[in-house]
Amino acid sequence: MNAVSPWTAPTGFAGEHNSLKRLARELAMNGVNPSAAYVLENTAAARSMFHNQGMHEAAEWLAALHPRALEYLEQAPVLALAASFGGVAGTRQQRAYIAMNFRPMIDRGERLRDVLRAYNTAFPLRALSASAIRPGGWKVIRAISRSVDPSTIAQAIPSRAKSHMGWINALAVFWSILHRRRPDHPGNVEALRWMMLALRDERVGAPHQLDFIEQIADFMICETGRWNRRWNWTRMVRETQDWHAALANAQIGAASDPKYDRPVPYTGFPAEVEVSGHRFVALQSLRALIVEGKAMHHCVASYYRDICSGQSRIYSVSQDGRRLATCEFRVLPGRVRAVQIKGPCNAQPCASVIAACDRFAALLTCPIGDLADIEPATAMAFREARG
Repeated sequence: MNAVSPWTAPTGFAGEHNSLKRLARELAMNGVNPSAAYVLENTAAARSMFHNQGMHEAAEWLAALHPRALEYLEQAPVLALAASFGGVAGTRQQRAYIAMNFRPMIDRGERLRDVLRAYNTAFPLRALSASAIRPGGWKVIRAISRSVDPSTIAQAIPSRAKSHMGWINALAVFWSILHRRRPDHPGNVEALRWMMLALRDERVGAPHQLDFIEQIADFMICETGRWNRRWNWTRMVRETQDWHAALANAQIGAASDPKYDRPVPYTGFPAEVEVSGHRFVALQSLRALIVEGKAMHHCVASYYRDICSGQSRIYSVSQDGRRLATCEFRVLPGRVRAVQIKGPCNAQPCASVIAACDRFAALLTCPIGDLADIEPATAMAFREARG
């Protein structure tokens, strides 16, 4: 490839705009000659390595920082994620921080193993293909690096590069459920280790397969003393299906234990309200959760401990008397977020349902004055809930 100066290229780097020209001053401030031939060649090569567009900015920046940077990225594509602290390279400050840490190590010619160690990234993860690397996988990659021994990591990574993306995506979904429902629980690491090895020979990645990964996570959380790390994938699937069937077939109507009807306070949340043409009804008891799970054919009943602890607030979403979805809300710093929205049999609900759930979450924390612009009954329900 013949290098073309990024300052004179007629179409500019990366097609529509010349990103190197935009970053020329920053490169110069970090001791890089932006007109050097390697800059254009290496950044183009780095960009083409990664299929996920969210990695392009970080990969280009890293490749431009040193003539040998591309060699490191080719040997360990995960380094693009680690050295940019999750693919975050959108601001001048972020890029300066990346350069401050990355360029001196490459300039000294440090070993790849030592570079990855500097970013607290497990050396065996260098085997992950560039096509599998995406910002959304950073949390689970950090968890693996912190908690799982190198030998297990090396054994768990699929031998086929084409399977790496599905493996990482499935682990990212699995870890997000574990970390959200029971953060810092000591059993999370053992569960993650099991899932890494179990998925080694399984082809996953389709939406319905990732939904089942979530169900396995729910099972492992709720049945900590039941699942066994010696189980294979087939056994885990069977046990999870049996557990879900038991929840669905629970004879809750015949239960007389008062604990089933004991309400859990949803402070700050309305008990029932209509938003964007959808009815939201709070599921505040174990009986309500089981009834919802039976009607919707999913395992929301297993989230009873989550609502009791205050981690979750769960609602049934309906329209014209027909159940459309079950939504889990979580209170985050300064806002409320719909973290799970599941239709019947864990199906993806339609866009209008998702929009209504997002609107519901926004109304819980918006300025009180903004409630004046919505339907009076809805505004009153949110005002009363918020006190």
